[in-house]
Amino acid sequence: MRVRTISIFLVMVALITGMVGCIPGPVQYDLTISVTEGGEVVTPSEATSSYNEGTVVPIVAFPHTGYHFDNWTGEVDTVADVHAASTTVTMNGSYEITANFEETPVDRPLVTFAVAGPMTEVQGKHQWWGAELARDEINAGPGINVGGVYHQVELVQVDTEETPGIPDEGVAALQAVIDDVDFVLGSFRAECVVGYREVAMEAQKIFMNCGSAAGFLQFSVVTNYDKYKYWFKATPYNEVFLVSSLCKMTTAIGRVLRATLEEYGDDVSPDYRVGEDGKLRVAILMEDALWCQGMVTAAQYLLPLLGYTVAGTTLVSPTAADITADLNALKALNPHVIFTAFSDSVGDVYSVQKADLRIPAMTIGVNVVGQLTGHWSNTEGKCNGEIVLDDWAEGLQYTAKTTAFFDAFMAKTGEYPLYTAGTYDAIYSLKEAIEAVSATHGWNNITDVIDPDNIDAIIQYLEASSYTGGAPTTAYYPMPAIELGGGVYALSKEQVRALYPDLATYNQTNWLCTASGGPHIAHDIVYGPGHATGIGSQWQDGHKVGVWPMDLGDEYDAALTDQYGCWNFEYPGTVDVMIPIGGFLSS
Repeated sequence: MRVRTISIFLVMVALITGMVGCIPGPVQYDLTISVTEGGEVVTPSEATSSYNEGTVVPIVAFPHTGYHFDNWTGEVDTVADVHAASTTVTMNGSYEITANFEETPVDRPLVTFAVAGPMTEVQGKHQWWGAELARDEINAGPGINVGGVYHQVELVQVDTEETPGIPDEGVAALQAVIDDVDFVLGSFRAECVVGYREVAMEAQKIFMNCGSAAGFLQFSVVTNYDKYKYWFKATPYNEVFLVSSLCKMTTAIGRVLRATLEEYGDDVSPDYRVGEDGKLRVAILMEDALWCQGMVTAAQYLLPLLGYTVAGTTLVSPTAADITADLNALKALNPHVIFTAFSDSVGDVYSVQKADLRIPAMTIGVNVVGQLTGHWSNTEGKCNGEIVLDDWAEGLQYTAKTTAFFDAFMAKTGEYPLYTAGTYDAIYSLKEAIEAVSATHGWNNITDVIDPDNIDAIIQYLEASSYTGGAPTTAYYPMPAIELGGGVYALSKEQVRALYPDLATYNQTNWLCTASGGPHIAHDIVYGPGHATGIGSQWQDGHKVGVWPMDLGDEYDAALTDQYGCWNFEYPGTVDVMIPIGGFLSS
């Protein structure tokens, strides 16, 4: 019997080996690109190139002096954005497309955006780089179409410095330029933004918040609409939603961690074995900063509801150079997960000292410097396995426009984009609004569009519409229809259904709007699947890749569905989460 088994095996090997040469290779298609006078295509570099079926191919057109990119024509059904000079085409067949260029009118009028942020800090740098990328792309095309007259984008850099708790620098810097700009983008530290945004509100200029999560800033729209109606959130969503996404991510990854620990059984150190109650221990470690106050409260409330035991809460300085004592105290709690929120340099310090102290707990949370390309080298790879709530990751695609934005940003800066690079989408969303309302009202000059008597048209357009760019679709919560008293409001059933048409039932208490805790605030970002979710990115061997949202299988649909929708899904390009199990095992 044994000989026969071997013989049959050898025959099968021979048959399979012989068949290998007969298995056809991947289907390939040709992409042929031509150009009109006035420019060239720099990516791909060859006029005709071959690609495997389904490949998403970046295509980049570059205008010559005196010309601008107009559009892509030909077989363009799978081109992500035919009006973008930098976009992608998905190879589902062989295609012939043309990059079209037109002469640029001399002395085009300007639409001027102030970019306000701490320009010597990474958040401000990414605000500026995101805005520059949008400017360069728009100006490489015809520009912003204001009633048939094309305008160029101009940027004005406003360094708000943003020393914690001191808004004076930002107030003075924005006051110096406010009369010469049409729109304002930016912001970062809530303690400072609360001061300098007043400059824009008094000037009746739309300010797209691209940096501060604090819900109380948005709540001013509800309590004093006439003054603060110009204030819109572009990124990120507020701190309640930040914690909500962090908890969802921690729940999903916790399921994988728990299953892994159970699989290793007695090999796991007794200090880290899962108890009979099935709960994992989590330690909360956040900055001692205003933006974290609501997050700490929400985390302490939500994590136990999600099946975790909160072992302790520790707050550290955003710029602390040594948190060894804090980490040693935390290590003694034997947490399975450390739930973090860092916006400053302490994020690098944490990664290094946690590894040096051999704390095995998985890191899940917010770490702004942990989103940067340099985090790997700054920590000498000691961040491996860390998971951060993020906006972009290598290979992950929210939308058909994500890859083109991510690749262009990396090519320009050498950095992964931070969330504050959302200035890119903010400019494009304003471009769309300007073009729509100017066409409707017959305005052909940006001065008419932003006139205080006319600016409500832009505000109402933003309130009623949504924009899909490199990040997921951005839409805004409306002014709440229900006032409950005591500073508490709620969205009505009709308002909720308009945003979440698949909602099974309406419960008013789930849709509150308050200064803290009720996150459905006017002009803040609509949250949930199909809207803004955020992603969980993980450092895996030198690369920051997307691991959450994750699809755990149909059997988890009900458990992972809440009032916003089903979170049991994944974006294209998501990879498997890495569980660093070694530290949990007995030595």
